[in-house]
Amino acid sequence: MTHIDVCGWDIGGAHLKAVSMDTVGRIVDARQIACPLWRGTEHLGQAMQAALNVASMHNTRHVVTMTGELCDNFASRAEGVQEILDVIGRFLDPKQTRVYAGQHGWYGVDQVSSLGAENVGSANWRAMAEVVAISHENAMLIDVGSTTSDIVPILHGAPQAFGSDDASRLSHDELVYSGVVRTPLMALCEHVPFAGAWQRVAAEHFATTADIYRILGDLPEYADVHDTADGALKTITASARRVSRMLGRDLINDADAIRNAANYFAYCQFDLLQRALLAVQSRLGQRCEKIVAAGAGAFLVHKLARFNSIPCLNFSSLFDVAPTLEQAVMTCAPAAALAQLGRKNS
Repeated sequence: MTHIDVCGWDIGGAHLKAVSMDTVGRIVDARQIACPLWRGTEHLGQAMQAALNVASMHNTRHVVTMTGELCDNFASRAEGVQEILDVIGRFLDPKQTRVYAGQHGWYGVDQVSSLGAENVGSANWRAMAEVVAISHENAMLIDVGSTTSDIVPILHGAPQAFGSDDASRLSHDELVYSGVVRTPLMALCEHVPFAGAWQRVAAEHFATTADIYRILGDLPEYADVHDTADGALKTITASARRVSRMLGRDLINDADAIRNAANYFAYCQFDLLQRALLAVQSRLGQRCEKIVAAGAGAFLVHKLARFNSIPCLNFSSLFDVAPTLEQAVMTCAPAAALAQLGRKNS
């Protein structure tokens, strides 16, 4: 049996991501597990147990990062960090576990409270950027996930982000609250061209971006792990019904009309990310040499790269990983980055 040397854990508000590496640094497992943390920390415990059931991790080192502390079931980010750490302590050996604190380095589980939640929470983007910087001195990391997108410049072999936490990163367009699975369509635009007019979009959680990319055939199946907006099926017809509802209609039995509506929603999300990318690039004083694509929405990153005529490579290319796991590594990019850094620094 392959010995897992280090396991990287990325604990989000909607997913748990875990990536395991063997003693020579080869990724042997990468998986994303649905984890609706906003409904209670018991869901994190269930997800961690599911991940640990997959492989024996005797004497495995664990490295952890989190973004789930922002969930609205926590009164504050500090409370969120502590409650997440409490769950971690029940499933992972504290002596074998280190928490990633971004530019502040690595800390034991019992040391985090003295560091402050603002230095521990939402640091997964930096782990990815540090891994990119090892191989590429001047690049732009773009991770389009299920819920959010990260745009991080790397210059002279180091991350050069202007923001450090969620608030400042949102202010500098380095964090965009838009992803390819969970984002409500009402967040993308107020009107859609339909039947010769501009149709107003319902301000209701009737459909998400998973629906439009399912209709367009872009959404990877492995990334589609969350419930739909109405709890119904994940079929093209069910997605078309949800998109129709956004336009105040029952199921529109016109495949071209539904596809056109989906394309327009997708265009609006593309434009949102394009404007953010241009804003970040404008601060650099130079054009980035390449874009590194990560996340469940890597297909969207490649479209951005083509539109801007910038070479693009996949984040998975930075690792020793079998082709069968490359897509999973793209989706679990922060956990993969953490495992890589953890082998060297924890």
